[in-house]
Amino acid sequence: MMGLVPELICLSVSSQAVISQADNMRFALAVAAFAGSALAFPSLSLPSFLTRRADCLTEAEAKEIVDIYVRLIANYKDEDCEKYCADSFVDRSDSINTFIFRPLGEPTFATKKIFMEAQGSNPPFPVVVDGIDAVACQAIGLRWHATFGAANLPSRGITLIGTTKEKGWWQIKSLDLEFNSLIWLRNMGGNYTWEG
Repeated sequence: MMGLVPELICLSVSSQAVISQADNMRFALAVAAFAGSALAFPSLSLPSFLTRRADCLTEAEAKEIVDIYVRLIANYKDEDCEKYCADSFVDRSDSINTFIFRPLGEPTFATKKIFMEAQGSNPPFPVVVDGIDAVACQAIGLRWHATFGAANLPSRGITLIGTTKEKGWWQIKSLDLEFNSLIWLRNMGGNYTWEG
């Protein structure tokens, strides 16, 4: 009986080796067949979700653009805006439009020059990015909050940043943002009363 145990172990090990060799052979044949089809059909390519176009933002580039956006709001300098905002820049926000008495749906700052004048005359707001939730080729979606002023309450917001690389480096082409404007109003020292 003792003599059978080593033989069973040897049989088991050698049958695993045979299975492994057979699996390796199948794998090699599959690779060869795939390689052969790639040569036969050179137009075959990886699905688009597995590749990144050269004219699309990387995650690191998107993070850099978000950092620039925060500087434009929290620590504005003309030099940043000149370099990192495209000549065709536009900013849209119904939240801001309610404060500056602009019609809803219209651009808030229709040009880079108007944006620069507004940012240069406004106090900085301490924007804290809560998350970058989407990076799609030339667009970034993020959540943020700003806590400041009289009420010192967190006003939460979302921003969609459109980008362009028309000058050879990534620039902000558009900002579309909305935020809790009632909390923002209270932070600026205002108040509101619900009627009804």
